[in-house]
Amino acid sequence: MPQRRPIDRQIPRQRFGFCRTTTVIVFGLVAAFSVSLLSSPVAAQARSKKGAKEEEDPALKPRPEILTTKDNIKLNSFYFPSKLGKEGAPVILVHEWKGQGAPYLKLCVSLREAGFAVLVIEYRGHGNSKKYTDRSGAEKEFNLSTMGRRDVEAIVRYDIEEAKQFLKEENNAGRLNLNALCMIGVEEGAILAGYWAARDWKIPSVGRMKQGQDVKAMVYVSPEKNLNGLSMNTPVTDANLVRLPTMIVAGKASSQGKESERMGSRLETVKKKLNRGAASGFSMLLPATNLSGPALINDESTVIPGIVDFLKENVRISKSENPWIERP
Repeated sequence: MPQRRPIDRQIPRQRFGFCRTTTVIVFGLVAAFSVSLLSSPVAAQARSKKGAKEEEDPALKPRPEILTTKDNIKLNSFYFPSKLGKEGAPVILVHEWKGQGAPYLKLCVSLREAGFAVLVIEYRGHGNSKKYTDRSGAEKEFNLSTMGRRDVEAIVRYDIEEAKQFLKEENNAGRLNLNALCMIGVEEGAILAGYWAARDWKIPSVGRMKQGQDVKAMVYVSPEKNLNGLSMNTPVTDANLVRLPTMIVAGKASSQGKESERMGSRLETVKKKLNRGAASGFSMLLPATNLSGPALINDESTVIPGIVDFLKENVRISKSENPWIERP
């Protein structure tokens, strides 16, 4: 195996923060990630004597991370470690096109409180991951209006893959169980998450060394149909992915509502054929709203509990089911 470059641990200038309104939490990138996160109402409510003890260990603190891909793109990301060590299932959250990580803090905190480790990457051209260095050494900025299929494929091949490599290091340090990986994709991010998961499932183990096939559940929120030549139809019909526990979430009256319902009905039919008439490991949540994407997650009260419950029920860790494995 080639030796992997170390992850750049620099702290970005802009960080992850939020304030509270009467009904929802509104998120934004602000100057002091650690201060805002630890002093927020959600985090304050979640803290206990045990939590205060955890804060003494920097490895267990929610924090920003900068990841460097194999093609030398620096990605801003936010990491919420699990409190359960090898019993903690990790989640990679892939945001929507033209989006960023900031709106997903409420979901990340809820997942972490349920025992999951969560990593949100701002993939190339988005959030605080907009700059890159060309071959001449000049710093340039991605232009979303000209990013095409090749760029989207690079997000799958390099950016999300780098997120897994970060989680692999956490796995080998005993802070999570990569063999129970969950993917959450939002809008176009559902396509990206699906393509990467299908790619990961095609990586065979070498002897006793496990390298791929780590994804054990998929959650698609307000999935879009296409992104620069990549189709949502590909992952939802992939032979490996259709066997995984899958949840589809969409506002029934939203622009993705009808397509999500059609997609879910087709997937449910396939699962019934595979499971002798029972669509086990499948859930479709269609609240009566026109909200989509991050607004659906934050403003529709059933969505975050629904996602957390689905993952807890369908991704289990034991000696016989998704056991912890050290990675090469």
